[in-house]
Amino acid sequence: MSDTEQIQQIVQSYITAIHTQDKDSFLSLWTGNKADTLISLTSVFHGDEAIYQDFLIDKIQARYSSIELFADHIDIHQIDEENAIVIFSYHTVCRLRETGEDYGIEGIETQVFRKVSGQWKLLHIHYSK
Repeated sequence: MSDTEQIQQIVQSYITAIHTQDKDSFLSLWTGNKADTLISLTSVFHGDEAIYQDFLIDKIQARYSSIELFADHIDIHQIDEENAIVIFSYHTVCRLRETGEDYGIEGIETQVFRKVSGQWKLLHIHYSK
């Protein structure tokens, strides 16, 4: 499998992990380094455990009873043998936990990847609206 195919597979695995919120699947995508960061529309999260707990569980799961993340027009830029940047348009289909109403957002997502022990891993994600 080429580097581009591996990165594409991780992007899809991230999307699945957002939907399932499975901790092991989610954490396996990240480098496991303290430098792992995620910037949401309102906050910054440092470290894979904090990204999982504070972003995915405490923010996303608390607000939505269901969420589906969709990536459109995925553009992969391999910088060198160990670093890559992925940029894509995203949109969500969600159900608000409090009211049961359908809700969605759309924007641009940037993902930064680093190759660790021969495997591509997420190092940084930035959501923009």
